[in-house]
Amino acid sequence: MAYFWEDKITDVVYTNANLDTVKILWKDDMNIYREHYLKVDEEDQQFQALMKVTSYEDIEGRTREANAIARQDFKDAFDRYGKNMGFDIFKSGIDFFRFFSGYNNEDASDREKLFSFKLTVFEYDEVKNSDTSERSKKAKTAIRKAERPEHILAALQIFRNDDAELKLDDDGNVIGVYFPFV
Repeated sequence: MAYFWEDKITDVVYTNANLDTVKILWKDDMNIYREHYLKVDEEDQQFQALMKVTSYEDIEGRTREANAIARQDFKDAFDRYGKNMGFDIFKSGIDFFRFFSGYNNEDASDREKLFSFKLTVFEYDEVKNSDTSERSKKAKTAIRKAERPEHILAALQIFRNDDAELKLDDDGNVIGVYFPFV
């Protein structure tokens, strides 16, 4: 039995970590890309037809390639986001994604970048020109005491989002920041 996608396949990748479903990317007669999802089931006739034009190794290799491209796209977007935010850490060629995802507090270079990041944030107009309320003071203290880059970004939200809330411990120390995404 011939299937509508059979001679029009442009790509086949696994769709999940369980490797139990594949996405078949195919181009229709009007040159429009379409997707067809198929369970990995060696008893299924459609899957048997697919395996006549590809192999498990090809699907695994193509999935690895697609995932590597997606990771690089995410990293590039994350770096662009940081650059658009005006973070000065880029002037020294720091990899923004690595700085946030792999920050090591025991690495002197990372600690220096963290300090530079704090100084950069204190130069933002919304921080520099903020009011002298208790909320602003606590947020600035949270930035100063931040031990990780993401803590700085969280505390920055107090100045950018009126709905952001500082979370304090019993002694009044900032232990977190809640900010809604919408």
